[in-house]
Amino acid sequence: MQNKKRREGVFLLLCLAAAGVCAGLAFWFAVPLHPQTPQTLPDTKALAAYTQVELNTADADALCTLPGVGPRSAQAILDYRAQYGPFAQVEDVAQVPGITQAMVDSWAGQAYVR
Repeated sequence: MQNKKRREGVFLLLCLAAAGVCAGLAFWFAVPLHPQTPQTLPDTKALAAYTQVELNTADADALCTLPGVGPRSAQAILDYRAQYGPFAQVEDVAQVPGITQAMVDSWAGQAYVR
């Protein structure tokens, strides 16, 4: 009986040792944690130069890509275009209520008319 208890004790000791070795190896080979840096979004201002909007055919979503134009301003442009016809030049959009000449000037290279 005493021999059986001794075997059980040795078995438990070996199990604990094996668990300790496994835990040690897991910590040894674990990938070290690096402090997380906040992810920054890419600068899209440079991409805006490649997005061109034709003011006489653009829908509200396309108009909203222009600087300073939101859904309300885009709808005002669409309503003005429906009432008075197509724009002859980009500067004509400044006649739309709520659209300023400064806004139109900021569209340089992004908005055009045919």
